[in-house]
Amino acid sequence: MSSIKQSSEHLVDVETLFTVVYMLVDDWFLEHPRKRVGRKAVFSDSEVVSLMLMIDFLPFASERQFLAYIRANHLALYPELLDQSQFNVRARTLRPWLEQLRQHWQSKLVEHLQAYVLLDSKPVPVLSYKRDKRHSDFLGSADYGVCTSRSMKYFGYKLVLIISLDGVPLCYDLVPANTDERRAAEEVLNMSQTAAS
Repeated sequence: MSSIKQSSEHLVDVETLFTVVYMLVDDWFLEHPRKRVGRKAVFSDSEVVSLMLMIDFLPFASERQFLAYIRANHLALYPELLDQSQFNVRARTLRPWLEQLRQHWQSKLVEHLQAYVLLDSKPVPVLSYKRDKRHSDFLGSADYGVCTSRSMKYFGYKLVLIISLDGVPLCYDLVPANTDERRAAEEVLNMSQTAAS
């Protein structure tokens, strides 16, 4: 886990990746300051958002495991690291800002919506198929679905994603697993066109 393979010839060490992501996020926050109520946070918004992005790079099963890895191996980079519950609260608050940041980067990477894009969906199971769902936090938003290509029945969501031919995610949505793929694709395409206009 000490390095991340970038290509067959280059390796990027984790601390360099953390540093670069943090600098990019912090530069964006300087250009788009967030109004805060109360005293300044010891653990900055830039640090929280950069860790939220890094979770996508490192293969941990949960946020708790990810933060434990940071605490054990890279605490020098984040000496004021929050505990898991505090981080979770801050992450939920900053999720809209993370989405704005992603859209900002997307506009920088893709100057205009390309004539050709890729659209696909992926199952996102959240609970065992046979487990009782009556007391689950997912009840009412997730649902039962079937992924034909994987011969899989599951309970959860369906991630619908539009990506450029260059590999840049353009638009996505998370819908209940039983959502008709044609309807989900149409909604994501409409979202993409709205964002582009």
